[in-house]
Amino acid sequence: MRFSIYNALPQTTTFVAVSDKTVVATATLVPDSSLGLPMDEIYHPELEAFRMNNKKLCEISMLASDTDLFRGGVSMMLNAKKLFFVFYLFKIILDYARDYLKLDYICITINPKHKLTYDFLLFKDMGILKSYDHANGAPAIAKYLDLVSAEEKCKKINEGLYKMFFVKKTAADKLSGRFVFGPQDLKYFFVEKSDIFKSLPPAQLEYLKNCYPSFNFSQLIP
Repeated sequence: MRFSIYNALPQTTTFVAVSDKTVVATATLVPDSSLGLPMDEIYHPELEAFRMNNKKLCEISMLASDTDLFRGGVSMMLNAKKLFFVFYLFKIILDYARDYLKLDYICITINPKHKLTYDFLLFKDMGILKSYDHANGAPAIAKYLDLVSAEEKCKKINEGLYKMFFVKKTAADKLSGRFVFGPQDLKYFFVEKSDIFKSLPPAQLEYLKNCYPSFNFSQLIP
């Protein structure tokens, strides 16, 4: 299992795409907080430029799948079925970030081979090509989507994309009532299956405790 302190935050939300009762893709939305975002590791100055202008951010991370649909290292733009699942998943994430969380920007780090796909989705470059230690040293490009202007821009330049992403909104009941970890869930993932809680700096641990004021962390962390 691959996860981090960001997965423990109650605001973090994982979206799951299912086809024929099989999970085909997942993506995790991490809202910005005093802990920052995962991509702060290599793109902190670029993110700080948004924060200094009081912009509300999130990062899409852990976009992955364990099916044949996503194997082979081929760009998403060359696989129509792959594009459909990713675009539909991103449409729900877009509505959640823009309409439910009222955010200004979606940020993401991607492998350069997928740059064409995100350019097509109106993401803009943020910073230069870098090496991402969190992804085993793979090359990374940071990109962002301006949620405030995205609908207007999309309507002007791509009618098909506009219809898919903006004409019909995701039902509000699908964006609420999401699962949030209970005490035993936190203990299982972040104490028993990893040492994430034990290795947290005091300030981060205190922030986490404040996120779950009703939990007794003395019972979670030996």
